[in-house]
Amino acid sequence: MALANVPHPLPAEPGTHALAPEVAYRMQPWYEAYMTALFESDRSKIGEKVRVAERLMVNRQRQILNQSAVMSEKRALDKAFHALRALQLCLKL
Repeated sequence: MALANVPHPLPAEPGTHALAPEVAYRMQPWYEAYMTALFESDRSKIGEKVRVAERLMVNRQRQILNQSAVMSEKRALDKAFHALRALQLCLKL
């Protein structure tokens, strides 16, 4: 899923595509996979999309484990894991 339809904050400066540091994680592959899983409309594909997102999210958590400068991304990952778990429970995946 392209993130063109997902709202993003305005760029830091007119004419740029830079995101504020606290939402820069939205450019990470895990975030796109997470959004794709959340908005998948074909129920038969949701489970696989969730697994892909979780795999990317775990990999990213490992990458940033000891980096204090990415606290907003760590919080976003935590919330994303909870959201995917809730989706799985609701859909009994």
